[in-house]
Amino acid sequence: EMADLGAEAEKTVQDFMKSAGRNFDLNPAAQSPDKGPAFDPSSTPQTAAEAKERGNFFYKDGHFQKAVDLYSQAINMCPSDDEDNLKIYHSNRSAALFGLKRFEESRADALRCTQLDSVWAKGWYRKGLAEEGLERYKEAEESFRRGVDCAPTDQNLQRALQEVKMMI
Repeated sequence: EMADLGAEAEKTVQDFMKSAGRNFDLNPAAQSPDKGPAFDPSSTPQTAAEAKERGNFFYKDGHFQKAVDLYSQAINMCPSDDEDNLKIYHSNRSAALFGLKRFEESRADALRCTQLDSVWAKGWYRKGLAEEGLERYKEAEESFRRGVDCAPTDQNLQRALQEVKMMI
């Protein structure tokens, strides 16, 4: 049973879900418009990148648990020194966990993003969203502020920072 998050947190989830597709590096080739996925769903992904693309397909379709599972596979298949891809896989899993309202886990993945790349604005954005979901508004404000420091022209971050300030 889902916890009642209140109108503000529910709106945050809805707003995030609307904008999430724009924030992903989605590959249109990963899906055919009329035939569904361009892969056999019963087969196992052979590479981390393939697991990520499949995760993106399921994420866009709203199948967040399946996306989480595939992003987890991508993380496990990825070499530990490939920080550029690891941060993306953790970021994507953070978004899918957010979609499941599993905010603590979403925040943990977002925190991992910021550890892998402290100047990647998207990691701070994901962390702030998860903290908002947890109603930890001061922490969310700080995360969004760090994100704006990394990407001063990012409209999503600027808006998120202004909105969370009103919650404090």
